[in-house]
Amino acid sequence: MKDSRITEIGTVVPAPEGYEETRASTQIAHKTDASEAGVEAVLAGWWQELLLLDHVGFDDDFFELGGHSLLGVQLFAKVKETYGVDLALSTLFDARTIRLLAEVIRQDRKSSVAEPESWFKLVPIQPEGSRAPLFWIPGGNGTSVLAFRQVSQLLGSDQPVYGFEAKMPEPDQEFQGIVERSTQFLTKVKALQPDGPYALVGFCGGGYTAFEMARQLAAEGKEVGFLGIIECADDRHPATFAGKARFRLERAVWRIQRLLGRGPKGLTQWAVERASSFAQGISLRIRRIMARLLGRPIPPLPAGPVDMFEKARRIVARYALETYPGKAVVILSNDTYYFCGVSPSVDPRLVWCKLAQGGSEVLRMPGDHMDILEAPIVYQFAEELKRRLEPVTAR
Repeated sequence: MKDSRITEIGTVVPAPEGYEETRASTQIAHKTDASEAGVEAVLAGWWQELLLLDHVGFDDDFFELGGHSLLGVQLFAKVKETYGVDLALSTLFDARTIRLLAEVIRQDRKSSVAEPESWFKLVPIQPEGSRAPLFWIPGGNGTSVLAFRQVSQLLGSDQPVYGFEAKMPEPDQEFQGIVERSTQFLTKVKALQPDGPYALVGFCGGGYTAFEMARQLAAEGKEVGFLGIIECADDRHPATFAGKARFRLERAVWRIQRLLGRGPKGLTQWAVERASSFAQGISLRIRRIMARLLGRPIPPLPAGPVDMFEKARRIVARYALETYPGKAVVILSNDTYYFCGVSPSVDPRLVWCKLAQGGSEVLRMPGDHMDILEAPIVYQFAEELKRRLEPVTAR
């Protein structure tokens, strides 16, 4: 595989007409209540802050200015806190400028009676093209497809790409089961594409849903031309006691080797960090005991694990892994920390190879878990994905 060299070229754009007024309005917006200031001015201030720019125009493209999904999360958190508008990240596919996003916010605030939203939706990432579409099923509990924007564009203008987004459950609700979620996703898929061959890619936890969708399509006699499962590990694999013991042993050996590879200076730094962390824990316990004895407010303990992850684990535990008659392409990142040093026989991400009765292909990519969707590795990944999709999606 050839190495990719990417050069990013910045373009200096002259200040748009009325820039001084825009900048002045932005400065005022920081000093006044956001409900009184123009929405565009408030958004402009946030964009400058998040994108580290001196100024932005109301018609500048969020992505062309360097925006990405993580900045989108921060931006929409500000929108929700200030305006009470809870927007999906995929809104940025259409409302990519300050002017368009401000209009979306105004329309949402004006809606006195909101229609009940479906718990999921199919988002057109790149709807144009003559080929059969590719469907992304995201991980992270399925909340956004924004991370797949760049790789989807690199597949070419003739390859339509769609992705599923699902709402997060309320605190007293659970996630839908994988079988039920897959069935409902397929209603949207078949409405858009009545017949196969179908192309599905599941990322991280979305791998379970993509796999189940492929199983259901195969059970209906429909052709699945491509099933990709990216970085999706199942904690129940390996299933035997000996396999689990080997996994832990290999992980321990790799960690020790990595630690020793730091050299004397690195080992000293590691020891200091561990000692500091231990001392902070002891100090907190002592302060809590003293506060309780003196009747003072007790310092809180560090936040526990996020409840959403526990909910996600529960639906995975309830999902029975069964065989799939077709082929699977299992895509792994070589440097995902939790699986470094683990041999293929006990790698939990390779359980899909055992379940795919039509055979499997393992594609290993450099980088960590999310690096596959980011430059420069995304260029290599898109090339590999495009090569496998071309014979499947051609009509």
